[in-house]
Amino acid sequence: MDNPALFLNGTPMPLRLSTPSFLLFTGDSGLQSHIQETVEPAHLTVVKDVRAMSRVIARRAFHGVILETRRDRPGELAEVHRLIDPKQTFLLAGSSAMLRDAPRVVSSMNRANGQAKAPPARSIDLEDFLESKIGEFVRAMREGSGRNLHATLIKAVERPLIIRVLRETNGNQIQAAELLGMNRNTLRKKIKEFKIPVKREPSTKA
Repeated sequence: MDNPALFLNGTPMPLRLSTPSFLLFTGDSGLQSHIQETVEPAHLTVVKDVRAMSRVIARRAFHGVILETRRDRPGELAEVHRLIDPKQTFLLAGSSAMLRDAPRVVSSMNRANGQAKAPPARSIDLEDFLESKIGEFVRAMREGSGRNLHATLIKAVERPLIIRVLRETNGNQIQAAELLGMNRNTLRKKIKEFKIPVKREPSTKA
């Protein structure tokens, strides 16, 4: 039987069938305790600065690196990318709040390696999630001398949001407007502005 694989950006990454080992790079003691609820101490190495991380990675390989990104230290992420081999080690990076969901990833790897224990899934903070996704867009706009960023971004987010809500309400614009917190006329204008097709699926009868 083939070894299980973790797919990162569409690229299969084979995982060894030994117990996964992780390197956690964080200065947040709360996050450290949170992840230690899932990963046994023997399989988790914690570091708090780049020098320590470099020394540890030079001595051994890890299945995964969990990195708490910090705004005042943007070079840390680039350093991790330089140190690890993406074909052998996956990287999970984000703010401390986002990484509260890291145990779910860890548990998935443990289950793939024959361990049944898994904690309940935890929600990701929406603001942190959006911040991480918007960051790349903002940087690209700045590097390309972009303008009118606020209007561009709002439009880019608003259209898929309305599409998703209409799909959720099966094309019912009254329900969609209520869920979105706008009146029906405003929703109809936005549907027309964004050229959103509205179709109601036929209800299925038992």
